[in-house]
Amino acid sequence: MLMTAMVVLLAMAGFTQVFEKGSQVINLDMGFGNTSYFGSYYSGFLPSFSGSYEYGIVEIPMGSELTGVVSAGAYLGMSLAKYGYSNWGNDDYYLTSDFVIGARGNYHFIFHEKLDTYAGVWFGVSIESSKWKGDGSDPNVDYTSTGPTGGAYVGARWYFSDNFAVNAELGYLISVLNVGVSFKIK
Repeated sequence: MLMTAMVVLLAMAGFTQVFEKGSQVINLDMGFGNTSYFGSYYSGFLPSFSGSYEYGIVEIPMGSELTGVVSAGAYLGMSLAKYGYSNWGNDDYYLTSDFVIGARGNYHFIFHEKLDTYAGVWFGVSIESSKWKGDGSDPNVDYTSTGPTGGAYVGARWYFSDNFAVNAELGYLISVLNVGVSFKIK
């Protein structure tokens, strides 16, 4: 116990902000657990892909030497799924896709020199399209729809260098779990 406390105190002595006002980060992620398509007729899920950018806009003191940071940025994501059913021996299905574009905001809880933890919300527009790819005929036509979307999430980044990190986000984004890499550009 004493050894653990000493390690934590030594780590805090050399504390530097991993994300601060003016920081810019780009995330590239692959997601699992599609949030757009679910139900018994959906199958053939591919991992979703997303990218985001954020900029540290204001620092908020958290007491002692710790500082929280509010960031704002943009979010893009895409997911695919197959919506299908068997109809009198035919393999009928729709190939569905969802593309989202939005804005996101995070509050970063900076506790460690290599760990950036945060919670955030995002709001945007979902563009969903569906194309008939079945063997049989279907009275429904191919369609595209657009509507508002958004969600909340928590995330973390572990920095291996000043500019490179691995990240994970859990919550309601294009997928429930998103993992990937982050590049700090400033």
